[in-house]
Amino acid sequence: MAVGEKKEIVAVDDSGLILILLERVLGERYDLHTFSKARRALEYLNNSTPDLLILDIDMPEMDGYQMLDKVKEEERLQNVPVFFLTSNNDKGHVMKAAEVGVEDYVVKPIHAGTLLSKVHALFGE
Repeated sequence: MAVGEKKEIVAVDDSGLILILLERVLGERYDLHTFSKARRALEYLNNSTPDLLILDIDMPEMDGYQMLDKVKEEERLQNVPVFFLTSNNDKGHVMKAAEVGVEDYVVKPIHAGTLLSKVHALFGE
């Protein structure tokens, strides 16, 4: 990555409010691409290798686990770190997320500063 180049984050959530929050918190510092539909995000990922994926679990078209499975089918995307950002705090989901290699499981609502610090920590900032 060139000096001054922003790290790329792809976020997928069916909640427009969450996408607005992500844009406000992460949009200035990172190259953020937000999607309300998993299929659109997957189309974008055909030509992009982001530095981080932020996925909701409970989405109508395709849930976060299904999307993660599709992402991991692409060899170049297999090592992209993933955060689940979800309102689902069921312990079974937390354990399943860890089993499938999700780096962090963040429960909504989340404070903007907490989200930013988690992203900074992942990027070693």
